[in-house]
Amino acid sequence: MTMLTRLKNSTIRIEKITFELPGKISLKLKDGRVIIVPLKYFPELQRLPLEKRKKCTIVDDRTVLFVHSDLVYHLEDFMGLEEKWRER
Repeated sequence: MTMLTRLKNSTIRIEKITFELPGKISLKLKDGRVIIVPLKYFPELQRLPLEKRKKCTIVDDRTVLFVHSDLVYHLEDFMGLEEKWRER
């Protein structure tokens, strides 16, 4: 758990986002790790059809914008640290 609290100074970067597993979003990180999170934690994304979910842009290696959503997602959101992104 210590690693999770130190995202502020980390070089963790998102390389790719996929929806290959049913009901999940997967974030491949540039260091080779993969974060897999159930879509139930992101109801707006879960409501989008798969083809619309796939239309996203990774900004600054840590922020994700989906074409068909008004919400902005940060790496910390997918790691359960929603309040931490402001600290980086």
